[in-house]
Amino acid sequence: MKRLFIAVDIELSEQFQTLTQQLQYELRNDEIVWVKSNVQHLTLRFLGETPDTKIEHITNALTTIASKTHPFELQLDKMGVFGSRYAPATLWYGFSEFALFKNLFEKLEEELLQIGFQENYGNLVPHITVGRIKKVDNKKRFWETIEKLQPQFSQTIPVQQLKLIQSKLTNEGPIYRTLYTAEFNI
Repeated sequence: MKRLFIAVDIELSEQFQTLTQQLQYELRNDEIVWVKSNVQHLTLRFLGETPDTKIEHITNALTTIASKTHPFELQLDKMGVFGSRYAPATLWYGFSEFALFKNLFEKLEEELLQIGFQENYGNLVPHITVGRIKKVDNKKRFWETIEKLQPQFSQTIPVQQLKLIQSKLTNEGPIYRTLYTAEFNI
């Protein structure tokens, strides 16, 4: 069994890296586990604990989808928080418009259902996790900071391939290993 997910590689621009540094400074009194930039990615679908026998089927599905998909771009342009106003859980960067990404997700979902994965329930909110919130010292200040630091800029994220990634959780953070890459039809 391997803990797997399917994702797109990303590298945050200097502006978004600076924004992350501002957030870290402004929210320094809160308990937030900040995600290192070298492991940030845009998840298309989390698969979870997966039997090794399904890996070949997954890679075949990725190859099929990639062969029918043209590269496209997304505009990273906003910041959000999962959880509630009273219990924020995850700080993220995301996209105002992601119809092409949603279409890609739907194609992948069809293939995964045929392989035997359970349907993915819930809303698709493509995002790049910036921090996992453990405790907020002052909720009013936290939300004012999130509002004040909303990006006034955007970054183009090219979507040209899908990666099947294995995730091993450790005390020092996750360790990711790419098992397969499917290049889009160019």
